[in-house]
Amino acid sequence: MTSQQIADLVQLRHDNVKRTIETLVNSGVIVQPQIEDGIKSANGVIPKLYVFEGDQGERDTTIIVAQLSPQFLGQVVDQWRFLKQQMLEMVRPSYMIEDPVARAKKWIEEQTAKQEAEAKLLEAAKAIEVMQPTVDAYELIAGKKGSMCFQDAYKFLGGIKLKEMKQWMYDKKWINKDRFGRDSIGYYQNMNGYLVEKVTTHQPQIRITYKGLAAMARQMKIKLNAEDFN
Repeated sequence: MTSQQIADLVQLRHDNVKRTIETLVNSGVIVQPQIEDGIKSANGVIPKLYVFEGDQGERDTTIIVAQLSPQFLGQVVDQWRFLKQQMLEMVRPSYMIEDPVARAKKWIEEQTAKQEAEAKLLEAAKAIEVMQPTVDAYELIAGKKGSMCFQDAYKFLGGIKLKEMKQWMYDKKWINKDRFGRDSIGYYQNMNGYLVEKVTTHQPQIRITYKGLAAMARQMKIKLNAEDFN
């Protein structure tokens, strides 16, 4: 399954889906998928696609869809079933094997594969059921407008200290030191609206947006309570 197919299933722009994939990879939630060239568009652009294969790909695409649009989870599961069925049809089924011993062996392999697939689908469904409240909270908080200073932000992150939060931001390159020794916003965080600068009488103050706080909590694997932000 490709990132473009995921975008089509959840009815979102392909670039938005790719950004979500990159965020999940950077935070260690999913593994880095392979990259392939897509079909050249009318204006001559060849898009880069992320390609997911095998059991790992099935797991990771389930997580991606849960982050993007949980209501489409059933469709991605159905798509994996369809792809698996196509693969099975490419392999000679047991009933077509004349030798009784080989036919029995093949039948056992088919039933084992079927049971493993069903078990993984059930496991994925349970994982998403547990994840759903947290995913909803992340999305709800990320959609809020405005920003806050670091002194207010760290209090929402499960009791970590302000110093620990800032060190995490340095380690993850969210903030850097400029040539004057002042804090500056990392390029990626600036482009995605995670951090903003507020002009003050002394020097610009870096503030974290609600979108940035939700992204930070997700990467730190800290559960946020949407009621705290009402």
